[in-house]
Amino acid sequence: MKHLPKVSVLIPMYNAEKYIGEAIESIQNQTYKNLEIIIVDDGSSDNSYEIAKKYQNIYFNIILHRQKNQGPGAARNSAFSLSSGEYIQYLDADDLLAPRKIELQVRELLRHDKKTFVFGNVVEFTESISDGKFFNFPFFKNYDNPIELLKDFWSSSGMIATHSFIVSRELIQNCGLWNETWILNEDGEFISRLISESTKAIYLSHSFSYYRKGNTTSLNSTRTERHYISQFDSYDSYYNIYKYKFDKDPSLLMALAKRYSLLIYNMYPNFPSLRKEVEKKLFALGLNKPIIVGSKKFVLLAKLIGFYNALYIQNFFQSYFKKNAK
Repeated sequence: MKHLPKVSVLIPMYNAEKYIGEAIESIQNQTYKNLEIIIVDDGSSDNSYEIAKKYQNIYFNIILHRQKNQGPGAARNSAFSLSSGEYIQYLDADDLLAPRKIELQVRELLRHDKKTFVFGNVVEFTESISDGKFFNFPFFKNYDNPIELLKDFWSSSGMIATHSFIVSRELIQNCGLWNETWILNEDGEFISRLISESTKAIYLSHSFSYYRKGNTTSLNSTRTERHYISQFDSYDSYYNIYKYKFDKDPSLLMALAKRYSLLIYNMYPNFPSLRKEVEKKLFALGLNKPIIVGSKKFVLLAKLIGFYNALYIQNFFQSYFKKNAK
C-alpha cells in the first residue's frame, strides 16, 4: 500500500461540530491508507475547529488550517493549495465515505491516464446510513466520450456529489480551481469543467459515499435572488466554454437550454427581471421559448396549455394550499 500514490482528502468546514468527527473517522477507516487529510475551517463560530484539533493530535496525517469565512469554494481552494497528494478526494464536513471507496477508485484510476474521471454511487441519508437510499440517475454509467456524460448530466435533475469522485491533481490544474464568488451551483460548474477536460468517465457502482440530506423542507423557499444569479452565472460559464461546439453538436445546446429552462421553472413567479435575462440567453441559443421541464405532472400540463400557463396554474394552487394549511 505504501507504494500506491498519496490521496489528499480536502474538507471545507463551517459550523460542523456535530459531524466533523464522524467524517474524519470515515476517512481513517478507509482500506486505502496512503492518505492525508486537509481540513480548512472557514470561520466557524462553534466548536468545529477545537474538535478537529483533537483529531489532529491523534492522527499524524491531518493538516488543519483556519481562515476567515469566505465560502466553501475558497475553503476548497485553500485546502488544495495545502495538499500534496497525486489524487484528490473532496469531502464536505457532514458527509461520509464508505470504507473501500478510495481504494476502489484509485485502483481504477491507475489503470488509465491522469485525465480520467472516476465517480461512484451515493447513499442519501438523514440521521443513520443504515436508513439511506442509493441515488439512481441515468448518467450513472461509463462514457468513452465525457461530453456525452455532460449532456446527460445537464439534461437531468440528478447530481454528481463532490465526494463521489476522485481525480488527479493534474486534471484539476488543467480545468482550474473552484469559483469563490458563487453561492449556488459552484459544484456543478466545477464538476462540468472536470468532465470537459477528461479523456473518459468511469462509473463504479460498488464504490460509494454518503450524502447527508438537509432538514429543510423546501430548499427553493430559502433561495434569494442572489442564489439564482449565482446559478445563472454558472450556466453562463457553461455557455462560454462550449459555445463554439453548439453548431456541430445541437444536443449539447439543448442540454444547456434545459438548464436555463429549469432555472425559470424554479424561480417562478419571483425575480421577473432575472427571468427576462434567462429568456434572452435562451433566445441567443436559438430558442423562442423555454423547454418544458419540471415534474412529470407539470410536463403533461405544459404540453397541453403551454409552459408559462402551466407555471401560473401550478403557482396558484401551491399558494392556495399553502395559505389554507396555516
